[in-house]
Amino acid sequence: MTKTYLEEAKLWQAKYRQKDYNPKLIFRDSQSKKDTLFSLSFFLVMMTIEILFNQPFKKKIKLLHNNFYRIIFTTRYEKLERIEVNSFAFSLFLILQKLFEEEERLKSHSQDLIKNSVCHWSYIEKVEKGFLTRYKLINNLWNQNSKLVVSRTYDSRIDLIFLLYKSFELGISNKAIIKKNLSVLIFSVSKAQKDFRYDVLEEIKKSRIL
Repeated sequence: MTKTYLEEAKLWQAKYRQKDYNPKLIFRDSQSKKDTLFSLSFFLVMMTIEILFNQPFKKKIKLLHNNFYRIIFTTRYEKLERIEVNSFAFSLFLILQKLFEEEERLKSHSQDLIKNSVCHWSYIEKVEKGFLTRYKLINNLWNQNSKLVVSRTYDSRIDLIFLLYKSFELGISNKAIIKKNLSVLIFSVSKAQKDFRYDVLEEIKKSRIL
């Protein structure tokens, strides 16, 4: 099953990379609900990565994919892996929250969107062997926090941002630094949601598959 999912991500990304990931072309090709959700998930991953990429402490969440490193520094490797998975999860949840605000009917497809997103992400990060583990971990986090994600309140968004900040495990006690980091994180999330791919949703609506 894992190989099939990741092979699908590989073929999908190779095909549409040549077309500059044009939503109009992508969703015109979509012939089923499954195809549409798989394509939508790629764009969700891109918006999720944008949140992570804009952090001043992004080096802390860059996992070193090296088997030798894993063997010699097992504890540190596991921490880096945990940080990467958890920070991706909460960034994805913030993007999903925005998606559900715009298209409430997509809430019913949350499980497929999460699975597909982890699949695309695992292939992009070249950690295909860890797909099932990552999916299970993120799905557990979803089960614990789904009520926040589907909520449309400002407080729920702030709660998710705080959970995202905690996931970086920065270990900082200085309140001024924490405040500064949170300000940057809030700005990054706001920017990602402001730059939300409405063009993608528009093409999905035109397809009338979902």
